[in-house]
Amino acid sequence: MAVAVLPPPVDIDNDTKKAIIDGLKKVMTVFQDAGCIPPAGTYQQLISDPEALTSFIEVFLKNRERVDDIVRPKSGGGPVRNEDEPLACGVSLNQIQQLLVRTCAKKVFEQTKPMETVIETVTKRSFLFFSTTEQVEVQRLSNDPAEERKVREIARYVAFGWQLPLLHAYRHSLTYPQIIELGDSLLALTSDENVAAVGAFDPTVLKKVKIATGADFNDILAYRPQAIGGIATWNKEMYEFYRKLLEGEKAWQFFAREKDFFNVVAGLDKNSAKIYGDILCYIAGDNLQEISRLNIDKCEVLVSALRGAFGEDLPRILAEPNFAKDILRKVVDNLLHMNQEKDKLMLAFSLSVKSMVPNVMEWLAKQ
Repeated sequence: MAVAVLPPPVDIDNDTKKAIIDGLKKVMTVFQDAGCIPPAGTYQQLISDPEALTSFIEVFLKNRERVDDIVRPKSGGGPVRNEDEPLACGVSLNQIQQLLVRTCAKKVFEQTKPMETVIETVTKRSFLFFSTTEQVEVQRLSNDPAEERKVREIARYVAFGWQLPLLHAYRHSLTYPQIIELGDSLLALTSDENVAAVGAFDPTVLKKVKIATGADFNDILAYRPQAIGGIATWNKEMYEFYRKLLEGEKAWQFFAREKDFFNVVAGLDKNSAKIYGDILCYIAGDNLQEISRLNIDKCEVLVSALRGAFGEDLPRILAEPNFAKDILRKVVDNLLHMNQEKDKLMLAFSLSVKSMVPNVMEWLAKQ
């Protein structure tokens, strides 16, 4: 899954800033005249309202041909269709978007500062030269240094319109140490749910997993950040083994599984794990324990027979913990007492498991 990359930093002088704002106002006028955005909106309102700014960016991307005469490239005469191409004002569209989004984010954070109650001493004049003092409770905006550090750090990694709806999650689901560990990987989190999932892990766990997974870290955050907990339970060697065994997103599906399941998986040797393959992404721990009673050859016989007999239904069947005691246990017991050569056993047991399909599917329907 592709993860957004921060545009390169740029120093914007007053003349460039003025050119950007003037150009944005012209673009807004075109879109307002075309009925694409509300007619009464102003530039100041745009950079103060995350919903308005998100909508404006979406409108621009869908209707950019309307403003090709305003948004001009630094060199050449064609329309600008690459967000990283320098414009006539010297910066790119992505850099302008970053400027707008960061400005809006800072305004949102300022507007949503919590209130705090403080005690102040107030002096009141009374008759003639006499005065009295008293202490009163006063409500004012909080100036928590830790919170200020956190919102400044968040702002460093806010650059795109799609991040504006996530500002609340960034601020309230993540701590400052977590944001420090994430760095620009914050851009891999594209939903409130994924931000909250990362917020459940201690910063030391994030650091450990980030080091262990290297270039995979952003992909984990984007697809299934719950996998962080699973990855943290394995050493680097075993992480790399299961990462190669289970290609792509299946690896993150496996690592996102519950801790009790990993306690069962820990009893497998590497050759056995290779036999199961992607079954490890969905098999219930009880079912895995039952099959693990077999030696490696008979394990391969049973897994092959199950795949061949149930096909696409196998994940639903093996994900049911009750399958272990209701059906699988008897199957494993029978296989334990069979002594044929592996090839002959493979054929015979394949036919035996296929004969079970109607009864198993009837059982599954009742679960």
